[in-house]
Amino acid sequence: MVKRPRIVIQAGVRDGLERRLRWLFGTAAATFGLLCAGVVLALFDAAGSLVSLRPGALPWAPFAVAYTATAAALAWRIARAPRRETSSMMLLGAGLGLSGVAALAVPLVRTATDPQGKMLAAGATADLLAGGLFVSAWLRLWLDAVPGEARQRRDESLLVALLDAFVPEGGAVPFGAAEARVRDAILSRRSARRSEVVLRLELRALDLACGLLARESFRAASPDTRSEVLARLCRTRVAPLRRSVLAWREATLTSFYADPRVLDAIGFDRGYLDRRLTEGPNRDEHRERLAASGPPEAPAALEKPAHGQGPSAPVLRLVRGAGSGAP
Repeated sequence: MVKRPRIVIQAGVRDGLERRLRWLFGTAAATFGLLCAGVVLALFDAAGSLVSLRPGALPWAPFAVAYTATAAALAWRIARAPRRETSSMMLLGAGLGLSGVAALAVPLVRTATDPQGKMLAAGATADLLAGGLFVSAWLRLWLDAVPGEARQRRDESLLVALLDAFVPEGGAVPFGAAEARVRDAILSRRSARRSEVVLRLELRALDLACGLLARESFRAASPDTRSEVLARLCRTRVAPLRRSVLAWREATLTSFYADPRVLDAIGFDRGYLDRRLTEGPNRDEHRERLAASGPPEAPAALEKPAHGQGPSAPVLRLVRGAGSGAP
């Protein structure tokens, strides 16, 4: 059975990237927790006893406790569900980066021989490295075939908006290109030459271009605005973006009008070509090919898509399925 990309609905993904992110942020949570405990012990040691505990003995200690405790809580939250907590991942990385920059500014005004300045410089360097690592983890997840859950919902809405802009619902056919079976055929056709990651990036580039041209998201734009933006992008001088939009349009129209339900709805005589082939000079070869391929499947009846199969379907993930069955 030939494998092909298809849309599947999944409750969660536990792949190698997910496990690595869990290990990364779990280790970070444990590290920040140990640092927080170390600061608290330093306060106890400076005070001499628990009763005489005075934060003023170490002026930086309260800030350090709040900082490390917050970082540990965020890292632990991310470690439990990395794909659900992508916003916390970016928040933690940006916070560490800002903390590193702020702490690095202090040693710049101190002498090079000051031990406290050297300690602050070392802490700032560690914050910057950790922040860069966490932002890189967020970027790696953003570029994955199955990104964070919030990003998946945005990609799904972009896909539905794009297909509706090319072939909306209504008219002789009671469904548009965003219907589940048609959408699956479109993605299969597009994924023959593009990976899932590239398809997602094309949708996000389309959304960015719409924001620059129409000053609003492609998902929230009106049908007229979407059509106008797509028409302009089909003529843009940015070749990669123009080819992307044209490829989506070609795959959408080809897959939609190749659907047997659409052909029946518009009155297309699908038996005309078969009759020409069976009566032509190559009729014997054609009959042999038909006999080798087996009896043709009966076309599905023309009906409205069931609930949950249309544009309001759950989260879509562009991943490679194990077979060619229907989603």
